[in-house]
This record gives sequence, structure tokens and C-alpha cells, in this order.
Amino acid sequence: MAAFILTMATSLFIGGGLWLALGSRFSFSDDPQQNEALNFAAFFIGSMPVSFVLVFFGLGG
Repeated sequence: MAAFILTMATSLFIGGGLWLALGSRFSFSDDPQQNEALNFAAFFIGSMPVSFVLVFFGLGG
């Protein structure tokens, strides 16, 4: 359970940092506020594999 929480927290920080650095690159919606949220969700989900690897080898090694 701790690995899951650490993976989610790491994904939140990496995805948030990418979203702040890169901005809204994708056009998911016509509504600007919803488009920002969907772009953040895309960066969050996209950073999950990297976060899992970091947590897995961080806890395992």
C-alpha cells in the first residue's frame, strides 16, 4: 500500500512539474479550464510508469 501511495505522490509531483514547465500542449476541450485539467491529467497518467520505476527501485534497492 505504501508503494502505491508513493507512486501516486511521485506522479503528482512529476506530472505537475511537467504541466507547469510545458503548459497545455494538447487540445482536449474547447473550454480552457477543462482543457487545463485534462492536460494535467494526461501528464499525471503519463508520468506513472516513470514514478513506479523510481519507487520500485528506490524501495527495493
